[in-house]
Parts: sequence; C-alpha cells; structure tokens
Amino acid sequence: MQNYIYPVSNHRESTPKTTYLRPIPSVQSINANILDKVMPIHQVVRFANQAFENHIPVYAVIEEKQGPKAYTRTLVWGIFNSRVTPKRQVMFTTADKKVTYLLHISQILAIQLG
Repeated sequence: MQNYIYPVSNHRESTPKTTYLRPIPSVQSINANILDKVMPIHQVVRFANQAFENHIPVYAVIEEKQGPKAYTRTLVWGIFNSRVTPKRQVMFTTADKKVTYLLHISQILAIQLG
C-alpha cells in the first residue's frame, strides 16, 4: 500500500505562502506482529463518515482479536449505519443484512468503494 501525502505549509513573513507535499510515515495494524500497512486512522474516519452520509456500499477490511495472540482479518461488503461516534465506534451491516458489527475505528484497516 502506498504512503499517503498531506499538504504542509511553509510560512515566512517575507515570502508568500508555499505548499509542499510530505509523505506520511507508515501506520501499523493494531496487532504489532503483523507488518502489513493500513490506512491512516483519520482517513478511515473520513471515508466511513462519507460512506454513511452518501449511503454508499463499501468493502472494509476488519481485524478482530480472537485470543491472546490470535487475530483474524475479514473483507466484508456492506454499508455503514452510523457516523463515527465520539467514542470512536461505528455500526457496519453486511450487504446481505445477516451480520451487523459494532466496531472500534481501530479495527477497520482499510475502506474502498464497493
């Protein structure tokens, strides 16, 4: 997965405002033993809120803890039923409406359009 970039402003009194692009450092999953890169948390929050507001079905990679050193990753397709709450939780329902997840935002590793 590629690194994401964000604008950085260089403010000086004598020169006009200049904007540069700087790479964001890689972000690790919630399981430190897994070395796969994931989307930055602020981007996951933004994409989840946009998908909820626009009622867009998305694919989401969810990481669940199964036990003391056991994690599973699942690719699910569905819609978000709520915005990200102040407690950093979000509701996600699969497209077949069989499973509804209450997820902490750190469990969502990636989101893409479905």
